[in-house]
Amino acid sequence: MAEAASGVKKKADALYSVAVIGLGPIGSAACLHLSAHYSVTPRGEGQSSSVVAIGAPEPADLTTHLGVFGSHYDEGRLTRIVDKNPVWSKLAARSIASYGESEQESGIQFHSSVGSLRVTPFYKQPTDSLLEAFAVGKENGAAVELLEDGDALMKRFPYLHFQEKDAGIMEHGGAGYVNPRAMIRAQLAVAAKHGACIVPESVVAIDMTADGVNITTDAGKVLSASKVLICADAYTNLLLPGQDLVLHTYLVSVLLAEIGDEEGMTLQGMPSIIWRLESHPYLHSVYLCPPIRYPDGKLYIKIGGTEWEPVLASSTKEITDWFHDENGRQVETDALHDTLQTLLPQISFKSFHRKPCMVTYTSHNYPYIQAVDMKPHWEDSQLYVATGGCGAAAKSAYEIGHIGALLVSNGQWNYDLDEHLFKAVYVQQDSGQGTSSSQRYNV
Repeated sequence: MAEAASGVKKKADALYSVAVIGLGPIGSAACLHLSAHYSVTPRGEGQSSSVVAIGAPEPADLTTHLGVFGSHYDEGRLTRIVDKNPVWSKLAARSIASYGESEQESGIQFHSSVGSLRVTPFYKQPTDSLLEAFAVGKENGAAVELLEDGDALMKRFPYLHFQEKDAGIMEHGGAGYVNPRAMIRAQLAVAAKHGACIVPESVVAIDMTADGVNITTDAGKVLSASKVLICADAYTNLLLPGQDLVLHTYLVSVLLAEIGDEEGMTLQGMPSIIWRLESHPYLHSVYLCPPIRYPDGKLYIKIGGTEWEPVLASSTKEITDWFHDENGRQVETDALHDTLQTLLPQISFKSFHRKPCMVTYTSHNYPYIQAVDMKPHWEDSQLYVATGGCGAAAKSAYEIGHIGALLVSNGQWNYDLDEHLFKAVYVQQDSGQGTSSSQRYNV
């Protein structure tokens, strides 16, 4: 819930047509699209600019930071079209097709087309989705080939140790990974070129008025906008003036495994990987990014996983405590470490570093994109959300932000996917079942 305004209200420091709250992948993409739309729209009287984007920068030290956290503090996120879910596949295909334009206009490179490999030990079994994902990906333009057994995988990737009965899909084209930090910088740079104002501060309160929405930041600024789009993921409910949305935030870890330059040459051409595991007691599946040069100058392979029984955050304090915790859950770290060693048995790792992360799911496994101020007429709406990445949004953020921007700028749904897919679900509307395992295990 948003903090209630008290005492004498401060006059707004600046006026805008639209404010975007949250500068992660989705928020920065929405800002890019909104700034392009409003750059050709005349400003209202007294407006400083048409679009403002407000969001906290990445903390210098996670272990002491007391504000909000994000899940994009990294150099690698998988990107692919192959997916058993046709909606996520389509969102990814449209986003990947737009990466180059954002890179060119911003001058910031964030996309690496190294390919994507999806592997399962349950090929052709009724419970497996490999062939379904192959068909859906191909339908949405993915350049794919089927590797039907462990021998085929071994011949293609001799440094990867899969099981004999494993089978996989190799996706070429734009599949690979994106650098989320660089992607956000690129999207905000393009938005700024279109006239958007970027405010690197946290929002602590919003105040709905008849004339617009007043937004107060942690630095004491008060900004006013005719419309507001909230892209705050795990922190969304803190800003809503009414009912809470159903959002489930899971506390997860990733492991960065350092390798030397010689090992990096051995793994040259390694794709990003999703690997469904057989009979693992702790992990359903894992994902890997190939060796990436991090800001410290070192090469790291990143591995993360989907747990059978993930840990749910019940408060923002638990999120803060998680990001302050330098150790995490040892069973999770050990599982990631051992799985990586199994997959790359010939690689010598120099060090391992566990990092905290979080993943926020909605009730139906798609982002909520909707007006949320309960106005009886859509043309009167002031407050919107595009939130809940569901563990799949980084690669598709460009298109998710586009949908949110279209909704805000038009005041009504104007997209070729059914709006009910992205319908906001409120706490009292939820069945209480949360996000099912079949939704989270999208591999």
